[in-house]
Amino acid sequence: MMRINTLVFVFLGLFTFAPMVFAQDGGDPALAERIALARKMHDIKPMAVQIEQAIRQLALRYPEDKQELFITKMLQVFDRKSLTDISVKAMAETFTAAELEKMIDFHGSPEGKAIGEKMPVYQALVEPEIIKKIDQALMEVRTGGIGSQP
Repeated sequence: MMRINTLVFVFLGLFTFAPMVFAQDGGDPALAERIALARKMHDIKPMAVQIEQAIRQLALRYPEDKQELFITKMLQVFDRKSLTDISVKAMAETFTAAELEKMIDFHGSPEGKAIGEKMPVYQALVEPEIIKKIDQALMEVRTGGIGSQP
């Protein structure tokens, strides 16, 4: 559920803020440099791969015989090029050249790559516990255990 929410927020954020980002590129002479750096970052850590990993993780919530269909349908929805273009532009608008260079240095390093590869494992270990805690809190709210006191 958390991964679904995260995926939804990422896409909503990209599509909500993308028009503003595209409208802002007129007066910034350093934008071309930041776009080039953002593209380099995407070469190291492509958004399409991250989305595909998230979709494959979500598919595990479905019965085995439905997983491939889910993956296929979800991947059909995403246009890799346009999502990458939106993400590159948003990165260029959000981060400075120095920040992008540091991101490239980190994610391009052996340690950064190892951390990136291990992140789904880490998230798979932590996510169920977070969901359990959220469920417990929601149950408390529903049953009057939280917020019912003056």
